[in-house]
Formats: sequence, structure tokens, C-alpha cells
Amino acid sequence: MNAARFDTVVVGGGISGLTAAWRLHQAGVNVGLIEASEQVGGCTRTERRDGFLLEKGPFNVMVRDPSFEELLGDLAGEVRVVSAAKSARRRYIYRGGRLFAVPSNPLALLTTGLISFGARCRLIRGLFFSRETGSREETIAEAATRRFGREVAETLISAVVSGIWAGDIDKLSLAACFPNVARIDSEVTSLVGYGIRRIFASRERERPPQWRGLVSCDEGLGALTQTLVGRLGDHLLSGWRVGVIDASGDGFRVECCNRRGEEMTVVSSRLVLALSVSQSSRLLTPIAPEAALALASVESASLVVLNLGFRQEQVGHDLNGFGFLVPQNEPDGPPLGVLWADSIFPHHAPPDHRLIRVFLGGARDPQAVDRPDDALLSMTLSTAKPLLGITGDPVLVDICRHRDAIPQYEVGHRERIEQLRRAVAAVPGLYVIGNFLEGVSLNDCVRVAARCAAEIIGMSRGQAPDSIPREPAACGTDLHRRVRATERVEAWLP
Repeated sequence: MNAARFDTVVVGGGISGLTAAWRLHQAGVNVGLIEASEQVGGCTRTERRDGFLLEKGPFNVMVRDPSFEELLGDLAGEVRVVSAAKSARRRYIYRGGRLFAVPSNPLALLTTGLISFGARCRLIRGLFFSRETGSREETIAEAATRRFGREVAETLISAVVSGIWAGDIDKLSLAACFPNVARIDSEVTSLVGYGIRRIFASRERERPPQWRGLVSCDEGLGALTQTLVGRLGDHLLSGWRVGVIDASGDGFRVECCNRRGEEMTVVSSRLVLALSVSQSSRLLTPIAPEAALALASVESASLVVLNLGFRQEQVGHDLNGFGFLVPQNEPDGPPLGVLWADSIFPHHAPPDHRLIRVFLGGARDPQAVDRPDDALLSMTLSTAKPLLGITGDPVLVDICRHRDAIPQYEVGHRERIEQLRRAVAAVPGLYVIGNFLEGVSLNDCVRVAARCAAEIIGMSRGQAPDSIPREPAACGTDLHRRVRATERVEAWLP
């Protein structure tokens, strides 16, 4: 039996685990990262095939957190950041078999055919005035209906939420999913007036970010995770699945096995779990049962990503824009969204070709992840061909399944996470990070992982927890104490 010993061991090689392990390694901590798959990176992976750049999971990111900005700066020698094309500003929503441009100014809002005249009036009224929220935790649907009316909630809001959470607005909590939006909604009567005040305030106080708007990397977002993999070197143990963890004595014993049936025991003083909801719950059961119980009640949505390549002459639509999202009340099971990849980042498709990314599943169609490839492709083309003027079969098909990938922050989620935090804190040396804590975007995962690493580094140097310095955007340990100038939503899908 193989054996290894580290000061800190991280379990899980997605962006959260890689960030935490890299920060620890960078600070001189003896850290090891265990990943079950040979392909490290979790959902954040990229593949180049036949001239196409295929993102398996996240496609783009809006840099809005100092921790993520710092990570990009650290990797700048090996990863080149690229900005989205200006055409990405044009976005569409599918409704009734047609694509409608998302209104980008007051005139477009007044004239759009996306919603009825009555709904437009209700939306404009909600921008200037809304009823008070009350003390009860609201779903996104309840909050949007209260301020803007049900039609706007079901059409505009549900489409946007589908592109971030792949979830149901009638179940997702506004305060958990968008805490700053919920705070602003509860404190501000006029959103227009608030927006004007923020514009002037930001000019005076906020440091402009190094990267504006949507960005990616010249070799895809997978370049981030693969660069971190390379920098960890021998500290990365890939292809080892953790079977059970035992907390005894002054540390942890992590029992692992690989595909060849070999076994390994990893001993460590500190343990960081950076896994999905279900995997974390399983491994926490013997060492922190209350934490496992809290996570067991968190639902997760599965997602299927299809990358489809076509020759230019096969596509009748100009695909000049970001793509489109689909409201949750659309019948006949269209996709969650379709992204026009090479319109956003032209280098993602070879010359005279087009690349579209299609998203299926989520809370709307949980069975999609289990359907065979031919059924998924047929379902996709039945919608895309007439809508986008596509003829013939794609010259490239890539289908990637992400099971239980996106935690659903439903009503009561904040209380469940606080229960998780209390239970984890009761086990010395145990840390839990992941996209179920403070958001599902890359920014959120990197921020939480960097904060966890900073705490471990401080503890390893003998600092008291209260004395460990943290950057302003990463301070605090509960869901409400996130310091941001504004709430910027980042779509996991388009």
C-alpha cells in the first residue's frame, strides 16, 4: 500500500481545489491535491479539435473579484486573457418560436415585442417604484413579480436565471442567489435613481478593473486549470478516488484507490474538501455528520453542453450576437440557451465555420443528462435548424455531461449553509469549499478558495484567526458579508 503525508491535503481538482492548493503551495505549505479523474479541472476544461476550441463547461467570465483578478495576474506569463467581441453585447430571448433582442435602452424597452404593452408599463413602473419586501424570504419569482409583474418575471427574469443557475425561479431564493440585489430591492424604491447615484459614486471611489466586460483565455478557460495543474507538479495526485476519511488523533487519514486497484493512505493535519454537494456530503458523513446532513438537503441541477460545428454555408442566420436564452415557461422543451461561440470569441472556430453551444437539462429537464447522444442531438437540431436556418448535419459534435453540477440555492439555503459552517468549524483542521457556498461562478469559487487558503496559511504560521489579513472582497465567513461595489451576474451558460 502506498502512503503519503502532507501538512494540508485538498480533495477535488476543480477550480476551487486547484486555487486553494496553488495558494498554499505558493506560500510554502506542504500541500497535496487528490483528484479522482485523470482529467483535472472539473467542469472548467477546454479541448481543441479540428480547428475548433471547445469549452466543456464555463465559456466566459466577467472579472469582478480581486481574488480572481489576482489569479489571472499570477498566471499572466502562461495564460493570455482575451476580451469578447463587441457583437457579444447583442443578446436575444426565445419566445414563441422567435428571437427577440433584449432591450438595451429605454426606447427599445418601450417598443419591444418580447412582452406585452401592459407588461412593459408594469416593468417601467417597477423601475421607479415597488412595494416593500417584508420579512419573509422570497423566491426570485415572488420578488420579480412584486416589482415588475408576473409576465416580466416569467419571460425576462426566468431566462436570465436559467443562464446562470439552470434553475426554477419559483424555488430559487433571491437573497441566496443575488444577496446584493435582494438588499438593494429591500432598501431602494427607485432603481433608476439608485443606478444614477451609483454611476457618480463609482467614478469617485472605485478602482477600474484591469479587464472589463466578458473575457476568456486565448486557449480557453481550461488554460487556467491546466496552468495550475502544471504549477502544482508532484503535489497533484490524479486518478485517485477517495473512499473514506477518518478523523482521528491530530489529523486525517484519507483512504484512496485507483483504477488498477492499488490503494493509498494520505495522512494530513488539515483537510480541505473541494467537491460537489453529493460528494462532499458522502465524505463528511463519518467525520462531520451534521455538516453532511446540511448538504444532503441541497438540490443540484445537471447540465448537458453540446458544441456543434458547421460550415459557414450551412447556417442561414448571421449569428451576430451572444446568443439566446429561453424562459422557463416555453413549451415543447427547447434548450435552456444557445450561444454563438465564434461571434463572441472568433478564434473558437476555424475560417469559414461557425460554432454554437447548446445547453440542455437543468431543473427544467433533469432527465436530459441520461439521454443518449443521438436523442440529445436530434432534440437540439429540431429547434436550431428552423430557428437559425441550419441545413445538413454538423461537421463536429461534442457532447459533455455535467451531473449535479449546479447547486440550487432554494429558499432556506442560507440557513443550511450556516448549519454546514458551524458543523465544519467544530472539527479542527477541516475546511469545506465549493460552488454551493457563495455563488456558482468562477469568481465566487476562486474567492472562497483563496480565503480558505489564506486562513490555513495564517494558522500554519501561528497567527490567531482574527488577525489573519484578508482582502476586502474576501473578508467575513457568512453568506451575507460579501463586500462588492455592485452585484454583477455572470452566466454559467451564455
